[in-house]
Amino acid sequence: MAGVSFEAVSKSFGETRAVEGVSLEIADGEFFALLGPSGCGKTTLLRLVAGFETPDEGNVKLGDAVVGRPGWALPPEKRKIGMVFQSYALWPNMTVAENVGFALRVRRLAEAERVRIVNESLVKVGLEGMADRRPHELSGGQRQRVALARCLAMRPGVVLLDEPLANLDVHLREAMQEEFARFHKEIRATVVYVTHDQAEALALADRVAVMDAGKVEQMASPRMLYAEPASEMVARFVGRGLVVPALVIGRNAERVVVDIFGTRLPVRGAGASGERRALCLRAENLAITPDGNGIRGRVTGLAFHGAATLVTVQPDAADAPELKVEHAGPPPEQGSAVTVEVRDGWIIPQRETQA
Repeated sequence: MAGVSFEAVSKSFGETRAVEGVSLEIADGEFFALLGPSGCGKTTLLRLVAGFETPDEGNVKLGDAVVGRPGWALPPEKRKIGMVFQSYALWPNMTVAENVGFALRVRRLAEAERVRIVNESLVKVGLEGMADRRPHELSGGQRQRVALARCLAMRPGVVLLDEPLANLDVHLREAMQEEFARFHKEIRATVVYVTHDQAEALALADRVAVMDAGKVEQMASPRMLYAEPASEMVARFVGRGLVVPALVIGRNAERVVVDIFGTRLPVRGAGASGERRALCLRAENLAITPDGNGIRGRVTGLAFHGAATLVTVQPDAADAPELKVEHAGPPPEQGSAVTVEVRDGWIIPQRETQA
């Protein structure tokens, strides 16, 4: 096994800067997710690890070995990595067993050993008895398992997963998330998982790097990313947080007291009196109350979400953005006057300005 590291890595395609000065360390055996919107640079980082791209600046390392630097990259076949693509990349003319054992045949393993490894790999992903089928005879989830079995058979030290669940329906994605978690526990390899789906990243990864415009916005555990986003981008992207302006008034015990839309309330974070800061609010941390201390407004939208109703409230304060409230029980009526209680909020840290 081996860890993965990027040392001030940049990569451009023509005039487009896909990756800009990225430095990060992925520990040996860690399940690490690269999360971000399309075009943020996460797949480019994965391709740099795989050896499909060469960095313009900086070094890419597997363990202690440099495998990519400006003008040179160790060929992919010499990196001892496995990769699962969004499209699965299975050969349609080969059986399941032939797909799984292809790399072993290229390595010229003896047939008996190759058959043993292929059969063991298929058992581990629940595809025993399907060795003679071809890809078109399999479901999407089964084809994904074939790709995983191919990874297992290669005994990789690093596994790269590029949007592996994007082509599956919701129920199958949930089942395959459990499969990936079991797969990681089984092989104990370093896993780098690229996705734009925050639910996948937060459910699976030990740590997550959120990327935007070629840079890492924040790298932390899933819980930390959700509870304490380091930027407005992370706050909005992870958990679809609402970012609102707040005026810091002072402190109350262990909390900072802020004023938002004329209402004073205690929140988490840091700030000095008189500062105008950005505050992250989440729908599940807001509640509609009949009265009391809260933000007054009117209901402008209702969306039934099963166990709860997502209630949209337009505050009475001028220029205030709409609030989304996750409300259990019977919802208020459309157009009714309500009070929104803020049960938790996070003051987004200020970024240091460059001199």
